[in-house]
Amino acid sequence: MRKLFRNSLKITALILMILTVFSLSALAVDGREVMERVDERDTGDTRHALMGMDLIDESGDVRSRVIEVWSKTADQELDLDKTVMVFHEPSSVRNTRFLQVEVDGDDDDQWIYLPDLGRVRRISGAQGEDSFMGSDFTYDDMKSRELDDFEYELLGEEELGEYETYVVEAIPKNPEEEQYKKTISWVTKEHYIPVKVEMYDHDTGDLYKEMTVEHNIEKIDGIWTVFSTTMKDLDSGHSTRLYVQERNGEPLIEYNVDVSDQRFTQQFLRTGR
Repeated sequence: MRKLFRNSLKITALILMILTVFSLSALAVDGREVMERVDERDTGDTRHALMGMDLIDESGDVRSRVIEVWSKTADQELDLDKTVMVFHEPSSVRNTRFLQVEVDGDDDDQWIYLPDLGRVRRISGAQGEDSFMGSDFTYDDMKSRELDDFEYELLGEEELGEYETYVVEAIPKNPEEEQYKKTISWVTKEHYIPVKVEMYDHDTGDLYKEMTVEHNIEKIDGIWTVFSTTMKDLDSGHSTRLYVQERNGEPLIEYNVDVSDQRFTQQFLRTGR
């Protein structure tokens, strides 16, 4: 605002400033808008990363896994993604491969290849609440969600660690189609990334799972990137930490690199090529 030289001008300017602040605040006090900005956040056309997955029991014992992940926006207009995961370690899960394909207006398609069975198996809707590879993430947790399937309410604004956040409650319009009665997300104002999500039991309404983002959010190839996420089952005390691996102190993640469409096929699941 212009420099204020007279008391009357100061008062007028102060009023205008207050009105401006309230106007800007009004633009942000819509839970739907916050979640739209989350959905519209730039994540690149393709993504490739080497990830660690730690399964941590209630006593703190850890079982570690290494996963390579490729993801690609297959339809730019509809913003539909394809993702494939390959388990490299330990030997008990090596060459297990998982494919997820977003479908416009419907549930994502999911398939898994288990080496011991030697065949590709489709994940049915009835298996949505099953654990993904012994982790605290379910198959449904990994699916995309349609914004129109939920009602949103902005519960407030909070400081969470180093982040200023919007707190948004999401309640499904068709509760029988979702595994959670509701979720509450803490979304950063700077990046529009959920850094904490509470998940409430479909039957009891109690809080029973919590996902949190650890460490700093930083830019890689110009894209804000989360390096570590933990999902915790509050009933069992078991948790799963999913994080980007490093080599020589550098995170093993890259965006907008060439990824063949052949990688997102059932043939790749079966053969690894």
